[in-house]
Amino acid sequence: MAITGSSRFGVGRSYSAWQVHEAWRARRRDMAQAYLNESATAQSGLATAWSNQIEGSAELAAKAAVTRIKTATQAVANSAAAIKIA
Repeated sequence: MAITGSSRFGVGRSYSAWQVHEAWRARRRDMAQAYLNESATAQSGLATAWSNQIEGSAELAAKAAVTRIKTATQAVANSAAAIKIA
């Protein structure tokens, strides 16, 4: 059977300009929403990373301060023990 003689094979459906325009607008709207969703996800991730960085830095600074205080206290205790009162 020849393709040209069959009613099952023919030109595809043609769409009106309005339908094409609305489909284009819908795709653009979906793309914009996807971009906003991805942007919000990225912003949230960066904010969390920044917060964790600040928290980690503060923890390291506190540990360093405690170490300095312990070292200074030990030095004072050692110098006091070295003094002999006769």
